[in-house]
Amino acid sequence: MAKFVLFLGVLFAMTAVAAGAMEHAVRGMIIRDTTEGEAAPKASEELSDPAPNAEAAKRLAQYETGVRYHMYHGLAMIGLGVVMAISARGQVLGLIAALVMVVGVKLFSGTLYLISAFGMAELTMLVPIGGSLLLLGWLLFLGVVLLFDPLVDKEDLD
Repeated sequence: MAKFVLFLGVLFAMTAVAAGAMEHAVRGMIIRDTTEGEAAPKASEELSDPAPNAEAAKRLAQYETGVRYHMYHGLAMIGLGVVMAISARGQVLGLIAALVMVVGVKLFSGTLYLISAFGMAELTMLVPIGGSLLLLGWLLFLGVVLLFDPLVDKEDLD
């Protein structure tokens, strides 16, 4: 189970990097979507350029929040997998924690990606559900830590 949780964590961290790398393309989509009727943005605009309006700035910030939480929870699942790998207890609870985090990231970050890139504001209600699942995942992770029982006793190392 620990290996599967590590796999999920690495997969989520990798896809967070990909989502971050796609920010330039998403930025262009957001700017085109929020500047209809205004002067078209230059194709050479850099990521560090300020957003042309408040709506674009808000949507870009939402995208960046999605990427950040996506990465945080990928790293959390890697940590959870390591704890599971060196503990004699908490395996099932650890797997449940990881799966709850997976669903939480999908709802939280995934919804933020859709809202920001495509302007799907009607999905906003899913973000707090995803955030609540992420909190539950951390609570379950805490349970795994409290159940921690090292596979190797200190006396065995002497």
